[in-house]
Amino acid sequence: MNAEEVREKSLAEIKQAKTTDELDKLRIKYLGRKGILAQLFAEIPELPNVDGRKKAGQILNTVKNAIEGALRAREQTIKNREQEKLESVYFDPTTPGKRVPAGTLHPLTQFRTFVRETFEHLGFEEVYAPHIENDDFNFSLLNIPPDHPSRDLWDTLKLDEKTILRTHTSNIQVREMRSRKPPIRVMSFDRCFRHEAIDPRHTHTFTQFDLLYVDKGVSMANLRWLSEYFLKTVLGKETKVRFRPKFYPFVEPGVGVDALCPFCSGRGCKICGKGWLELAGAGMVHPTVLENSGVDPATYSGLAWGFGPDRMLMIKLGIEDIRHFYEGDLRFLKQF
Repeated sequence: MNAEEVREKSLAEIKQAKTTDELDKLRIKYLGRKGILAQLFAEIPELPNVDGRKKAGQILNTVKNAIEGALRAREQTIKNREQEKLESVYFDPTTPGKRVPAGTLHPLTQFRTFVRETFEHLGFEEVYAPHIENDDFNFSLLNIPPDHPSRDLWDTLKLDEKTILRTHTSNIQVREMRSRKPPIRVMSFDRCFRHEAIDPRHTHTFTQFDLLYVDKGVSMANLRWLSEYFLKTVLGKETKVRFRPKFYPFVEPGVGVDALCPFCSGRGCKICGKGWLELAGAGMVHPTVLENSGVDPATYSGLAWGFGPDRMLMIKLGIEDIRHFYEGDLRFLKQF
């Protein structure tokens, strides 16, 4: 293709272009570094005499200028047409704009922030542990050997013989005690997984809060104070708290932490049944767990305290079904 053919063809294609994108493609085709004109310019040094090379250069420069001018003119024409279309559309600047709905934090996320800030004021640090866990950190090192009957209570979801989905956030305990030196104040607010039968109070995925405090002289008095401090912060200053003996393999002694029902003041109602709500499980860290973690039980003691945020929020907010937290239904979430 000679210079004149290039000029005629390019000008014809530019005239037919309807969008700026099409013009950009034509600009690359004819004027790009590897375009048609660049190839013709590259052939000039091969001409036999100086006059021929000079004349060829002049011709190609003329063609190049013509193409550039045609591109500019066509681009301006296209932009003018687009502007005319915009001006032809009626627009009332006084019309109110469309309001973009504002999102809100999930109620569990709001509660997590509240819990974290509450215990950060007491010197606790939030930590994390794997959701996919091995049997040792979830059970064996927490004084729950393979033949322990309490394993049946956890309804564990197994991936293989040694790998499971963690059943509780207590899998932070040995990890943190092995990686730190006392005093240790850590907490975890995260998800757990169990093979539960789904109903308004149970689901296979749920949230759990775990607290670990290890130091010299830690006692049940510390546990009592922490329990009352937190439950009164959540449910109100008038909340009454009681301990009941309860068995957990990784603490000794173990207690269930109950609060007087804030809805009926202990008279009994459809929410609490008999006047008290079991909200947390707690106890003094078992000496075997301390030893498994490399902490000397003769020198240090510790407490572990945990509750189910899902159920506590159900009580606090009057939510009747735990599944609402995980279904992503905007009709539910917009209430918070």
